[in-house]
Amino acid sequence: MNFSDRKYFPFVVLFIIVFVSRIPFLSAGYGVEEDSWGIVLAAAHTALTGIYEPSRFPGHPVHEFIYSTFPFHPEWFYNLFSAFFSAIATLFFALILKELKFKHFLLASLALAFTPVFYISSTYTIDFVWTIAFILISFYCLLKEQFIVCGIFLGLAIGCRITSGAMFLPFMIIFWQKNNLQHNIKIAIRVLIPLVIVSFVSYLPLMIEFGASFFMYYDQFPYPSLAKVIYKMIPGVFGFLGVSAIGICILWMLANRNKLERGNLFENGLGLPTGQAGKKIILSSIAVIILFVISYFRLPQKSGYMITVIPFVIILFGYYLNSKMFNFLCSCLILSSFFCSINLTDKLRGSTYSRLAVTFTISGQELFFDPISGPIFSDYSKREQKIKYTDEVIEMAGSISSKTVVIAGWWYNQILVGLFPDNSIHNVIFESYIDEQKMIEYISKGYVIKYLPEQNVYNDQMFKMESTDKLATEF
Repeated sequence: MNFSDRKYFPFVVLFIIVFVSRIPFLSAGYGVEEDSWGIVLAAAHTALTGIYEPSRFPGHPVHEFIYSTFPFHPEWFYNLFSAFFSAIATLFFALILKELKFKHFLLASLALAFTPVFYISSTYTIDFVWTIAFILISFYCLLKEQFIVCGIFLGLAIGCRITSGAMFLPFMIIFWQKNNLQHNIKIAIRVLIPLVIVSFVSYLPLMIEFGASFFMYYDQFPYPSLAKVIYKMIPGVFGFLGVSAIGICILWMLANRNKLERGNLFENGLGLPTGQAGKKIILSSIAVIILFVISYFRLPQKSGYMITVIPFVIILFGYYLNSKMFNFLCSCLILSSFFCSINLTDKLRGSTYSRLAVTFTISGQELFFDPISGPIFSDYSKREQKIKYTDEVIEMAGSISSKTVVIAGWWYNQILVGLFPDNSIHNVIFESYIDEQKMIEYISKGYVIKYLPEQNVYNDQMFKMESTDKLATEF
């Protein structure tokens, strides 16, 4: 692929637009999620000890190994990696759509780039956009019949996030030929061998250190309420404007179901007859959505788990909508990052909002709807507020003269990064969560136990007990 060729100029411009659009949001810490700060800690420990340390199980070795080669770097530097991979993902999505003869491939690619959860995830230290970038590179190589390279990049995606292995099934749908078992097996092997090798090498350090026990995931708290699950899966992914546009497009499709014909966006693909090729792409896209929705419902903690479905949702709508409706959908997805934010009002871990915002309560949490501030701005202000509170905690802890244990909960990783590498606080021990027995042990050694806001509730939930308020007080 020669990007100096004039025909690739729109792709170069697309890459630059996406990459530059992330730069203003790279400086507010390593992200709003505790996992982001855990990655920074794990990378530093790996660099110091020479032994790979996962930030959380089952590990994200490709992502974490690369960061461990750049320990102790500022947040903007770490976050720059995510910005870069988001631009790569967008670029290859455009190349995929071009290969499939998608008429509005640039607009569709920008819709992916500015869908709120994708945009936000590309501004902080997390593996989501790395994973989708490798998946889309792999998908493009599949369409170009570069099966070995396809397997290599899918293996790298698995090395970033193990659930990416589910993509092999949708890929099989695309290259599968009816009544040609030998062809199917041959291609499957050419994809699988490099995939397995790259995946195995990526996770080998974890296998050596932890054995089969590394193959687990955290489910430390009770299953969220249905309202939270649905919110994170749909509005948390597409934003208010995006969800509204999706709803309008679905209603349009239902209203035109009797005369609905395949739109003029999707004309050819894979060098096969149009109908057969189109059907495979659609079935493959549906399979991706089903597989990752199932995966999400197993542990519905983060909207970012749904990032992989976004390009395939766009493909599906591109297949069934006409140009006017598809342009409307893509435009709303792009604008959805900049308008109509919904977020927490909490002063410690919530977002700032304008005077036009309306507040409401869902599942015991107060949220706001702000029509003139979008999710990308809310996320950035949330990151700033969390940094401010963490700094206050560290400053207060530095003034404590008595032996104290602080149950930090979801603040734990961010506090440790703030103290790393020279911890000047000697009288305070920070713990993520501790059970009743360990609390009693600390008390027997003369420690006073404190907890940060709300962490008494989550500490009890973690260990299925009702002891935190009896043995500890709020910090």
